[in-house]
Amino acid sequence: MRVAGAIDIGGTSTKIGIVVEDGSILARDTVATSLHGEPITVVDAIVSILRPMLDAATADGRVLAGIGVSVAGFLKPDRSAMIHNANLPALRDFPLRHALEQQLSIECRLEVDSNAAVIAEYQHGAGRGSTRLLGVTVGTGLGGGVIIDGALLRYTGECAGDIGHIIVARNGRLCTCGARGCLEAMVNSASLSERAGGRSVREIVSSARDGDERAQKALAETGWWLGLGLASLSPLFSPDRIVVGGGISSAGDLLLGPAQASYRTHVRPEFRETTQLVGSRFNGWDGIVGAASLFLSPVA
Repeated sequence: MRVAGAIDIGGTSTKIGIVVEDGSILARDTVATSLHGEPITVVDAIVSILRPMLDAATADGRVLAGIGVSVAGFLKPDRSAMIHNANLPALRDFPLRHALEQQLSIECRLEVDSNAAVIAEYQHGAGRGSTRLLGVTVGTGLGGGVIIDGALLRYTGECAGDIGHIIVARNGRLCTCGARGCLEAMVNSASLSERAGGRSVREIVSSARDGDERAQKALAETGWWLGLGLASLSPLFSPDRIVVGGGISSAGDLLLGPAQASYRTHVRPEFRETTQLVGSRFNGWDGIVGAASLFLSPVA
Protein backbone atom coordinates (compact mmCIF):
# COMPACT_ATOMS: atom_id res chain seq x y z
CA MET A 1 0.00 0.00 0.00
CA ARG A 2 1.40 3.39 -1.00
CA VAL A 3 1.13 6.37 1.34
CA ALA A 4 2.36 9.95 1.29
CA GLY A 5 3.30 12.37 4.00
CA ALA A 6 1.21 15.53 3.83
CA ILE A 7 1.61 19.06 5.18
CA ASP A 8 -0.96 21.86 4.92
CA ILE A 9 0.51 25.19 6.04
CA GLY A 10 -2.11 27.82 6.82
CA GLY A 11 -2.04 31.29 8.31
CA THR A 12 -3.04 30.10 11.78
CA SER A 13 -2.25 26.39 11.99
CA THR A 14 -0.44 23.69 10.06
CA LYS A 15 -2.02 20.28 9.56
CA ILE A 16 0.27 17.26 9.21
CA GLY A 17 -0.56 13.68 8.35
CA ILE A 18 -0.13 10.43 6.45
CA VAL A 19 -2.59 9.81 3.60
CA VAL A 20 -3.40 6.54 1.81
CA GLU A 21 -4.02 6.18 -1.95
CA ASP A 22 -7.80 6.04 -1.47
CA GLY A 23 -7.75 9.47 0.21
CA SER A 24 -8.16 8.17 3.76
CA ILE A 25 -6.04 9.74 6.49
CA LEU A 26 -3.90 7.27 8.40
CA ALA A 27 -2.50 9.71 10.97
CA ARG A 28 -2.96 13.41 11.63
CA ASP A 29 -1.93 16.24 13.93
CA THR A 30 -1.89 20.04 14.08
CA VAL A 31 0.69 22.61 15.13
CA ALA A 32 0.41 26.39 15.37
CA THR A 33 1.99 28.24 12.45
CA SER A 34 4.67 30.72 13.50
CA LEU A 35 3.85 33.89 11.55
CA HIS A 36 7.01 35.82 12.39
CA GLY A 37 10.63 35.10 13.19
CA GLU A 38 12.89 32.61 11.47
CA PRO A 39 11.12 30.42 8.88
CA ILE A 40 13.26 27.43 9.82
CA THR A 41 11.33 27.27 13.11
CA VAL A 42 8.20 26.47 11.07
CA VAL A 43 10.08 23.66 9.32
CA ASP A 44 11.49 22.31 12.61
CA ALA A 45 8.04 22.19 14.18
CA ILE A 46 6.61 20.34 11.18
CA VAL A 47 9.46 17.82 11.01
CA SER A 48 9.26 17.04 14.73
CA ILE A 49 5.66 15.86 14.25
CA LEU A 50 5.89 14.34 10.79
CA ARG A 51 9.02 12.22 11.20
CA PRO A 52 7.53 9.85 13.83
CA MET A 53 4.43 9.48 11.64
CA LEU A 54 6.59 8.51 8.66
CA ASP A 55 8.58 6.03 10.73
CA ALA A 56 5.39 4.38 12.01
CA ALA A 57 3.85 4.17 8.53
CA THR A 58 6.89 2.57 6.91
CA ALA A 59 7.45 0.23 9.87
CA ASP A 60 4.12 -1.37 8.99
CA GLY A 61 5.38 -2.17 5.49
CA ARG A 62 3.76 0.71 3.64
CA VAL A 63 5.60 2.34 0.73
CA LEU A 64 6.28 6.05 1.23
CA ALA A 65 5.89 7.86 -2.10
CA GLY A 66 6.99 11.32 -0.93
CA ILE A 67 5.88 14.41 1.00
CA GLY A 68 3.22 16.68 -0.44
CA VAL A 69 3.07 20.22 0.89
CA SER A 70 0.09 22.54 0.61
CA VAL A 71 1.01 26.15 1.43
CA ALA A 72 -1.13 29.27 1.52
CA GLY A 73 0.01 31.81 -1.07
CA PHE A 74 1.40 32.17 -4.56
CA LEU A 75 4.28 29.88 -5.57
CA LYS A 76 7.33 30.36 -7.76
CA PRO A 77 6.95 28.85 -11.25
CA ASP A 78 9.20 25.94 -10.21
CA ARG A 79 7.05 25.48 -7.07
CA SER A 80 10.03 25.58 -4.74
CA ALA A 81 8.87 28.44 -2.51
CA MET A 82 5.95 30.65 -1.61
CA ILE A 83 6.38 34.20 -2.88
CA HIS A 84 3.31 36.06 -1.64
CA ASN A 85 0.76 35.79 1.14
CA ALA A 86 -0.21 38.66 3.44
CA ASN A 87 -1.25 36.18 6.13
CA LEU A 88 1.98 34.16 6.16
CA PRO A 89 4.97 36.55 6.05
CA ALA A 90 7.48 34.18 7.65
CA LEU A 91 7.69 31.90 4.61
CA ARG A 92 7.84 34.44 1.79
CA ASP A 93 10.73 33.65 -0.58
CA PHE A 94 12.00 30.96 1.80
CA PRO A 95 13.27 27.80 0.01
CA LEU A 96 10.67 25.64 1.70
CA ARG A 97 10.92 22.59 -0.55
CA HIS A 98 14.69 22.37 -0.16
CA ALA A 99 14.54 22.88 3.61
CA LEU A 100 12.02 20.07 4.07
CA GLU A 101 13.89 17.72 1.74
CA GLN A 102 17.12 18.39 3.60
CA GLN A 103 15.61 17.43 6.96
CA LEU A 104 13.39 14.56 5.81
CA SER A 105 15.70 13.05 3.15
CA ILE A 106 12.85 12.37 0.71
CA GLU A 107 11.37 14.20 -2.25
CA CYS A 108 8.89 16.95 -1.42
CA ARG A 109 6.48 18.75 -3.77
CA LEU A 110 4.74 22.05 -3.13
CA GLU A 111 1.24 23.08 -4.17
CA VAL A 112 -0.91 26.15 -3.57
CA ASP A 113 -3.31 25.35 -0.72
CA SER A 114 -6.41 26.27 -2.73
CA ASN A 115 -5.30 23.90 -5.50
CA ALA A 116 -4.66 21.10 -3.01
CA ALA A 117 -8.11 21.53 -1.50
CA VAL A 118 -9.92 21.46 -4.84
CA ILE A 119 -7.91 18.39 -5.92
CA ALA A 120 -9.03 16.58 -2.77
CA GLU A 121 -12.66 17.42 -3.48
CA TYR A 122 -12.35 16.44 -7.15
CA GLN A 123 -10.75 13.08 -6.45
CA HIS A 124 -12.26 11.97 -3.16
CA GLY A 125 -14.88 14.46 -1.99
CA ALA A 126 -17.91 16.53 -2.90
CA GLY A 127 -16.45 17.51 -6.29
CA ARG A 128 -16.35 14.03 -7.82
CA GLY A 129 -17.94 13.95 -11.27
CA SER A 130 -17.74 17.70 -11.81
CA THR A 131 -16.40 18.99 -15.13
CA ARG A 132 -16.03 22.62 -14.01
CA LEU A 133 -15.26 22.66 -10.30
CA LEU A 134 -14.66 25.71 -8.12
CA GLY A 135 -13.43 24.95 -4.62
CA VAL A 136 -13.09 27.61 -1.93
CA THR A 137 -11.53 27.28 1.52
CA VAL A 138 -12.58 29.69 4.26
CA GLY A 139 -10.42 30.15 7.33
CA THR A 140 -7.73 32.70 8.17
CA GLY A 141 -8.15 33.80 4.55
CA LEU A 142 -10.19 32.70 1.57
CA GLY A 143 -8.59 30.83 -1.29
CA GLY A 144 -10.00 29.14 -4.34
CA GLY A 145 -8.96 26.58 -6.92
CA VAL A 146 -10.51 25.61 -10.25
CA ILE A 147 -10.44 22.29 -12.14
CA ILE A 148 -11.81 22.27 -15.69
CA ASP A 149 -12.08 18.97 -17.57
CA GLY A 150 -9.66 17.35 -15.14
CA ALA A 151 -6.95 20.02 -15.31
CA LEU A 152 -6.04 22.69 -12.76
CA LEU A 153 -6.42 26.29 -13.84
CA ARG A 154 -3.05 28.01 -13.37
CA TYR A 155 -2.24 31.55 -14.42
CA THR A 156 -1.25 33.70 -11.43
CA GLY A 157 1.06 32.38 -8.74
CA GLU A 158 0.59 28.80 -10.04
CA CYS A 159 -3.13 28.94 -9.24
CA ALA A 160 -6.39 30.59 -10.32
CA GLY A 161 -5.30 33.88 -8.77
CA ASP A 162 -6.25 35.55 -5.51
CA ILE A 163 -9.99 35.15 -5.89
CA GLY A 164 -10.64 36.00 -2.24
CA HIS A 165 -9.75 39.59 -3.00
CA ILE A 166 -12.64 40.56 -5.21
CA ILE A 167 -14.35 43.58 -3.62
CA VAL A 168 -17.85 42.84 -2.33
CA ALA A 169 -18.41 45.64 0.22
CA ARG A 170 -17.55 49.26 -0.59
CA ASN A 171 -17.23 50.19 3.10
CA GLY A 172 -16.34 46.74 4.38
CA ARG A 173 -13.62 45.51 6.72
CA LEU A 174 -10.00 46.36 6.05
CA CYS A 175 -8.28 43.34 4.53
CA THR A 176 -4.73 42.17 5.28
CA CYS A 177 -3.96 42.81 1.60
CA GLY A 178 -4.50 46.54 2.16
CA ALA A 179 -7.83 46.89 0.33
CA ARG A 180 -11.21 47.27 1.99
CA GLY A 181 -14.26 45.05 1.59
CA CYS A 182 -12.56 42.01 0.02
CA LEU A 183 -14.57 38.80 0.07
CA GLU A 184 -11.85 37.32 2.28
CA ALA A 185 -12.16 40.16 4.78
CA MET A 186 -15.93 39.72 4.97
CA VAL A 187 -16.00 35.94 5.53
CA ASN A 188 -12.74 34.91 7.20
CA SER A 189 -12.40 33.66 10.77
CA ALA A 190 -11.56 37.13 12.09
CA SER A 191 -14.77 38.63 10.69
CA LEU A 192 -16.84 35.75 12.04
CA SER A 193 -15.24 36.19 15.45
CA GLU A 194 -16.05 39.92 15.46
CA ARG A 195 -19.71 39.21 14.69
CA ALA A 196 -19.91 36.76 17.58
CA GLY A 197 -18.26 38.89 20.27
CA GLY A 198 -14.68 37.74 19.91
CA ARG A 199 -15.22 34.00 20.28
CA SER A 200 -13.16 31.46 18.33
CA VAL A 201 -14.60 29.68 15.32
CA ARG A 202 -14.86 26.45 17.27
CA GLU A 203 -16.75 28.16 20.09
CA ILE A 204 -19.08 29.90 17.64
CA VAL A 205 -19.95 26.70 15.79
CA SER A 206 -20.50 24.79 19.02
CA SER A 207 -22.68 27.55 20.51
CA ALA A 208 -24.68 27.91 17.31
CA ARG A 209 -25.46 24.19 17.32
CA ASP A 210 -26.65 24.56 20.91
CA GLY A 211 -29.09 27.30 19.88
CA ASP A 212 -27.05 30.43 20.65
CA GLU A 213 -28.81 33.14 18.62
CA ARG A 214 -25.83 35.50 18.31
CA ALA A 215 -23.58 32.70 17.06
CA GLN A 216 -26.23 31.61 14.56
CA LYS A 217 -26.65 35.16 13.29
CA ALA A 218 -22.85 35.54 12.95
CA LEU A 219 -22.67 32.40 10.81
CA ALA A 220 -25.71 33.46 8.77
CA GLU A 221 -24.20 36.86 8.01
CA THR A 222 -20.90 35.26 7.06
CA GLY A 223 -22.79 32.86 4.79
CA TRP A 224 -24.64 35.78 3.19
CA TRP A 225 -21.38 37.46 2.22
CA LEU A 226 -19.95 34.16 1.02
CA GLY A 227 -22.94 33.54 -1.25
CA LEU A 228 -22.62 37.05 -2.67
CA GLY A 229 -18.94 36.53 -3.41
CA LEU A 230 -19.49 33.15 -5.05
CA ALA A 231 -22.25 34.66 -7.18
CA SER A 232 -19.75 37.28 -8.33
CA LEU A 233 -17.16 34.63 -9.20
CA SER A 234 -19.52 32.34 -11.12
CA PRO A 235 -19.52 34.30 -14.40
CA LEU A 236 -15.71 34.13 -14.41
CA PHE A 237 -15.40 30.34 -14.06
CA SER A 238 -18.87 29.01 -15.01
CA PRO A 239 -18.72 26.21 -12.43
CA ASP A 240 -21.18 23.35 -12.46
CA ARG A 241 -20.32 22.80 -8.78
CA ILE A 242 -18.86 24.92 -5.99
CA VAL A 243 -17.46 23.20 -2.89
CA VAL A 244 -16.96 25.19 0.32
CA GLY A 245 -14.24 23.88 2.62
CA GLY A 246 -11.84 25.14 5.26
CA GLY A 247 -12.22 25.54 9.01
CA ILE A 248 -15.38 27.64 8.97
CA SER A 249 -17.14 25.07 6.78
CA SER A 250 -17.34 22.84 9.88
CA ALA A 251 -20.50 24.84 10.69
CA GLY A 252 -22.28 22.84 7.98
CA ASP A 253 -25.78 24.03 7.13
CA LEU A 254 -25.56 26.88 9.64
CA LEU A 255 -23.15 28.51 7.16
CA LEU A 256 -24.05 26.75 3.94
CA GLY A 257 -27.81 27.35 4.12
CA PRO A 258 -27.48 31.17 4.22
CA ALA A 259 -24.71 30.98 1.60
CA GLN A 260 -26.95 29.00 -0.77
CA ALA A 261 -29.84 31.43 -0.26
CA SER A 262 -27.59 34.43 -0.87
CA TYR A 263 -26.05 32.77 -3.92
CA ARG A 264 -29.48 32.17 -5.50
CA THR A 265 -30.49 35.76 -4.75
CA HIS A 266 -27.41 37.38 -6.27
CA VAL A 267 -26.20 35.07 -9.03
CA ARG A 268 -26.98 35.52 -12.70
CA PRO A 269 -30.16 33.53 -13.49
CA GLU A 270 -28.43 30.96 -15.71
CA PHE A 271 -26.40 29.67 -12.74
CA ARG A 272 -29.32 29.19 -10.34
CA GLU A 273 -30.29 25.84 -11.80
CA THR A 274 -26.99 24.69 -13.30
CA THR A 275 -24.58 25.25 -10.39
CA GLN A 276 -24.59 23.26 -7.16
CA LEU A 277 -23.23 24.88 -4.00
CA VAL A 278 -22.20 22.16 -1.54
CA GLY A 279 -20.07 21.70 1.56
CA SER A 280 -16.82 19.79 1.94
CA ARG A 281 -16.79 16.37 3.59
CA PHE A 282 -13.26 16.69 4.94
CA ASN A 283 -13.91 18.83 8.05
CA GLY A 284 -10.98 21.08 7.21
CA TRP A 285 -8.52 18.28 6.32
CA ASP A 286 -8.90 18.63 2.54
CA GLY A 287 -5.50 20.31 2.26
CA ILE A 288 -3.48 17.31 3.37
CA VAL A 289 -5.49 14.93 1.19
CA GLY A 290 -4.81 17.14 -1.82
CA ALA A 291 -1.16 17.57 -0.88
CA ALA A 292 -0.66 13.81 -0.72
CA SER A 293 -2.18 13.50 -4.19
CA LEU A 294 0.90 15.22 -5.61
CA PHE A 295 2.52 11.78 -5.29
CA LEU A 296 -0.41 9.38 -5.09
CA SER A 297 -2.66 10.67 -7.90
CA PRO A 298 -1.44 13.98 -9.35
CA VAL A 299 -3.65 16.40 -11.29
CA ALA A 300 -1.90 18.44 -13.96
